[in-house]
Amino acid sequence: MNKIDSGYDSLLDSNYELHKTTLSELKVLAKSWYPNTDFSKFDDRNTRVDHEPSLVEMKKAGLSSNYFYIYQENGQYYLLDGFNRLFTNYGNLDLDCTVYVKVITDKLADHKLMGIMFRLNMWKLQGNGHWDLNPKEFFDRGFRLLLHKKFEIDIYTYNSDEYKNRKRDQDDMRVLLHYTRNERDFCHTFAFGLGDLKTVFENPNIINDLKDLIGANDYLIKPFKNYEMFLEGFAMFLAWRRALGDNDEYKFETYLNKLKANAKFFKKLQGMSGTDSTRINIFKFFRDKL
Repeated sequence: MNKIDSGYDSLLDSNYELHKTTLSELKVLAKSWYPNTDFSKFDDRNTRVDHEPSLVEMKKAGLSSNYFYIYQENGQYYLLDGFNRLFTNYGNLDLDCTVYVKVITDKLADHKLMGIMFRLNMWKLQGNGHWDLNPKEFFDRGFRLLLHKKFEIDIYTYNSDEYKNRKRDQDDMRVLLHYTRNERDFCHTFAFGLGDLKTVFENPNIINDLKDLIGANDYLIKPFKNYEMFLEGFAMFLAWRRALGDNDEYKFETYLNKLKANAKFFKKLQGMSGTDSTRINIFKFFRDKL
């Protein structure tokens, strides 16, 4: 890569270097940062041969901006944006254009880096209006690769063909979906606005929160009936606190112990039908235990 500029990016709140290279050269260089990596493990999209023309056009659209974002820290390089253009083995292009690479050179706190990832990927969150967002797209590909490489966080997913041989009862995306919801006592299907979600993802505890939620979802046999709803309730409770700017530490195990200590409610929870009435009881439990 040839350095052609440097400066300060006020939007990313970081110094940067701007480099110029070709797409083919960048592909080789970027892959060298991830030796022995199977990039398909970070891409959950269902791609078929008949998708090929659309995938080619998708990559061309991405290249029309000619920008890639890289984070450099302690001699390590992390791709922040451009996974589809560099690492997928479908939608092959018959061109080799000039591209520009913006390398963030300041050492950033983890939550600041996550804030940048939120901004670069927020367009993928588009869901059904003010209802559910789409964390499956948001946490896919480049975001998952960064979480794996930088923070040793692996998001477990499975498709319908893998269901019988799945390693977890619930897909990790399910609990992460609830981390984007703005729960109320009367409803839990509304999503946070993008401003509040940016606050959630820039919280100093964001990495620990993600590790805690995914770790609590690591089971094949439910520890008790309605465990998954209790975990989803914690995810929504946690997101609510973060959206308010709460930097305190909250651990799922703490609330799990509080639940088991409350023998009456613990028994009641396991006898519930798993309807919205169950969710409301869980909602009240977390608010009362704050």
